[in-house]
Amino acid sequence: MKKLGILLLLLLLIISCNSKTEDNTQAVSMRKDKETSSNIDIEKPEVPTDRKIIWNADLEFQVKNVDESTNEISNLCSKYNAFISNMNLTSTNYEISNHITIRVDNSSFNKLLNDLKGTSTFIRKIEINSNDVTEEFIDIESRLKTKKEVRERYIDILRNRSGEIKDVIAAEDAIRKITEEIEAREGRLRYLQNRVSQSTIDLEIYQKVDFKSEPETFEKGFFTKAKESLENGWHIIKEILLFLLSIWPIILIVVIVLIWRRKWLKKRIQK
Repeated sequence: MKKLGILLLLLLLIISCNSKTEDNTQAVSMRKDKETSSNIDIEKPEVPTDRKIIWNADLEFQVKNVDESTNEISNLCSKYNAFISNMNLTSTNYEISNHITIRVDNSSFNKLLNDLKGTSTFIRKIEINSNDVTEEFIDIESRLKTKKEVRERYIDILRNRSGEIKDVIAAEDAIRKITEEIEAREGRLRYLQNRVSQSTIDLEIYQKVDFKSEPETFEKGFFTKAKESLENGWHIIKEILLFLLSIWPIILIVVIVLIWRRKWLKKRIQK
């Protein structure tokens, strides 16, 4: 009986030790998972190569110095053959920010994203969006093929000259309209191809600064006001002179009348 009790006690101790060991193992595993998750690279999801995907990334993070980070971002763009299509620098009482739009080849999209992330001190937002335009690609290509076939049939009519003159004129007008539609669809296809081949990154970097109140309204000094008064006076004199020059015939007539009247009065007094 005593032996049985000892065996049960040993069994309980073994089970307790195993459970503690498993808990410790899980805790260590969770810590490792957390450490690994903080170092995960930003990457767009893998998609089939036959899909036409437009990728867009939206990033917002804090930096130590906006000017230095802007130069660093420009160097990264040069490194990956990307280019900055737009830049907008703004400042408030408490923050300096720079909104930058970057276009980069899809092959360098992930690498540039992760290098940009490395310039930050605090990441506020990271979003990666995709727009699948495969169906639109297929639809445009199919319609282009049909339109070109129709245009070729009209061209054959013009070559054979088998119809009447009105048929020839109608064929020429149809060719013109179809050609315009083809050019419009080809332009749309080129636009989509450009968007698919190059991804867009909208990046906003910001720098916190000590609060500063906006400067008070500037008040002009005495000498500035005196200078402006002299300029205004000279402007008035010029306007008066120009006005007198514009009415010189009237002035001439008035002068003649006054001279005549003076002579007439003088003759009358002498009589």
